[in-house]
Amino acid sequence: MKIARVPSKKRNILTLIILIVGLPLLVYASYQAVQLVTKASANTEPKNVLLTNLTTSSITVTWTTDSQTRGTVAIVKNNTEGTPVIDTRGNTKRYTHFVELTGLEPNTTYSFVITSDTTKYTATTGNSKFTFKTAAITAETPTPNPIHGSVEDVSGDDVLVFAVLKDKSVYPVSATMPSGGNWIMDLSAFRKISDNSLVISNSDTNIVLVAISATGSGDMFSGSYSELFDSNGKLKSTQAFNIGENTELYSSFPNTAMLLAENTVVEEDNEDPVVVPEEPEEEIPTEEEPTTGGRTFRLVKDLSWEDMVVAGGLTWPYGASTVQITNLTDTGFTVIWASQKSEQGYINYGTSSSDLSSQGNDERDGVTNRGTYYIHSVSLTRLQPETKYYFEVVSGTNKFDNSGKKYTVSTFATLSTPPSYVSITGTVSNMPESEEGIVVGYIKDMDGTGTANQAGPISAVLDENGKWILSIADSRSSDGSVYFEYTSADSMYFDILSTIPSFTPVAVSMNGITGKDIGLSISTRETTTTIPKLSNYGVI
Repeated sequence: MKIARVPSKKRNILTLIILIVGLPLLVYASYQAVQLVTKASANTEPKNVLLTNLTTSSITVTWTTDSQTRGTVAIVKNNTEGTPVIDTRGNTKRYTHFVELTGLEPNTTYSFVITSDTTKYTATTGNSKFTFKTAAITAETPTPNPIHGSVEDVSGDDVLVFAVLKDKSVYPVSATMPSGGNWIMDLSAFRKISDNSLVISNSDTNIVLVAISATGSGDMFSGSYSELFDSNGKLKSTQAFNIGENTELYSSFPNTAMLLAENTVVEEDNEDPVVVPEEPEEEIPTEEEPTTGGRTFRLVKDLSWEDMVVAGGLTWPYGASTVQITNLTDTGFTVIWASQKSEQGYINYGTSSSDLSSQGNDERDGVTNRGTYYIHSVSLTRLQPETKYYFEVVSGTNKFDNSGKKYTVSTFATLSTPPSYVSITGTVSNMPESEEGIVVGYIKDMDGTGTANQAGPISAVLDENGKWILSIADSRSSDGSVYFEYTSADSMYFDILSTIPSFTPVAVSMNGITGKDIGLSISTRETTTTIPKLSNYGVI
């Protein structure tokens, strides 16, 4: 049998054609593969890495990526990576990343690794490892100085907010923005770049505020504290973030707080991290409204008639029975109450029942202007720890003084190493016509782990849109001896003091509570009562 063979000359020509056609295709395919890998790496590369919220036992690491990715941070000890810490907002892919490292040792240098999707970054450009040093413990105790505001026209929670001194002398403080649009942070966390010591801000302190929604997208503005915020630390309505393209967002941060990432290791595991679903919110069962029994009514001579819409037992609770003490710490407390009419309110206080020479005004009042309110909140700060204070409430023409004995409250002792600043936000719907209210909350132990029983009550005034912010970081046990340690199985109970007849308390699980906007709805109970017919319609 004969076998057909291609002539040698033709084989050479065929090989040459394959090389001429195939080599360019091979080169092009290789180029596209390199471009694809390079582009993917560039999109997940951490940019604008910032060290913020530095304390003696914690720090926050923030960064942005060009694509939505998942990011974690792990402490490195003895060349061994610790457990990765995820974003405080959960494991969702984002352009902005916010990881809090807690439980650290004071005055200690740490190195860390950022993992963005499957790629690890251990060093800055120039091959300097990612490192930071916690602050040393000192006798100084920071007095909380919270500021808060909102970012409008932004959906979702993929926004970070920063505050830093204009002279770039401190580590920035930072906060996430829940989907409700509110943010809150504590300026008492400012620490000097030079020696990590605390910095106390005042009304003349020049501050820069920065909001970042992605790499090169956000807004910033600056001014003195008194220009930017009112007396309660709320961002004035004349100031607002307008999110858009901005290449100068990081120009106000000190170089020491900024790090540049460099890709050093590529992970082989491409599986997505497991996302643990949040537990559903718990609610306290609503008790049935008690029925009104048969009552007998009669007209009495010279009876003073009152409009039951604005006075009497069918309206909201008001007066001395509504006086409550909330937000009790070692340096302050808040007094809240409701009044029958919209009126000015304040408290007189002192360390002796016979000398109430100091005055505390409503937290919504300015230095010279005084407002009138149905729902009142007076917050006292910079008080002495472990000191008994006496006070009386002045509401319009009424004075509530605990039947002449004066109200009393004792501030707690100062505890060492306060926890990292943590806040929760929410919105109250179905606001009353007065547009006034105070949300009151407390954490309750539900699993016997951590601090037992329940924390002391904390409160915050609702704004005109029903939005509120509560700081839960400094919640203490009922006796104030320890910071309240809670678990994800515990619950946060909420009540509302407002111009409504009643509000049924609501319980929300602590699992993931800091990463969502909590919705509370005011449901007004029926304010009219059916009066049975009288057997005798005569006038006595």
